[in-house]
Amino acid sequence: MSESMFIRLFAGVSSDYFDVIPLIPFGQWLLSIGIFLLTVGFYVERNRKVETFFLYRYGTVSDWWKRHFVKRVIFGIKIAVLFLLIVLACDIVMGKLILLSAGLIAKISALWLFHSISMVTFFVLLDLFPIRRFVPGVLFLLEGMTFIIGCRICAVSHVMYGMWGMYLQSSLCETGGFPAGVIMVTEAALLAAGFVIGREYLKKETDYI
Repeated sequence: MSESMFIRLFAGVSSDYFDVIPLIPFGQWLLSIGIFLLTVGFYVERNRKVETFFLYRYGTVSDWWKRHFVKRVIFGIKIAVLFLLIVLACDIVMGKLILLSAGLIAKISALWLFHSISMVTFFVLLDLFPIRRFVPGVLFLLEGMTFIIGCRICAVSHVMYGMWGMYLQSSLCETGGFPAGVIMVTEAALLAAGFVIGREYLKKETDYI
């Protein structure tokens, strides 16, 4: 299983590594996160100036925010799915897909997708603020630092954001892992909360009602 690129990039870090920093598996996880964030960041930056010219088409800031938010979240989902498919295709070419069951692929993919959606939510929300240039780095550090804290302090590992996308840290893989269902619901709730917070912030910052 460890020879599969899909496992190395998307399954996360095993709980066997608690109390130490597993550089290779952790680096592989951060590589997937970094590629995803850079792709989303490139898309957001490319479209920011273009969308400014279309603001007059919207009657309220809420209308603009809805389109803006939904468009970016959908793009993030597409990129996350595409990333999964590309890596699976590489495993097929290298003959490694036989190491993986359909159920395992589905579980890893589900956790990755929900985690990706929550990252896009944070990205779009934070992009409203002056720190927008640093958003990819902030989210990358959030992922890395919260994992390290959870790795060092087992008692708080289940509430550490950096753990939430990792199949190997979840209850789907082991009894003591974080509750996968609860975490996926939490990340879905973050999506809704991000939309509402962004909308209310924009209402206060503009003359629109």
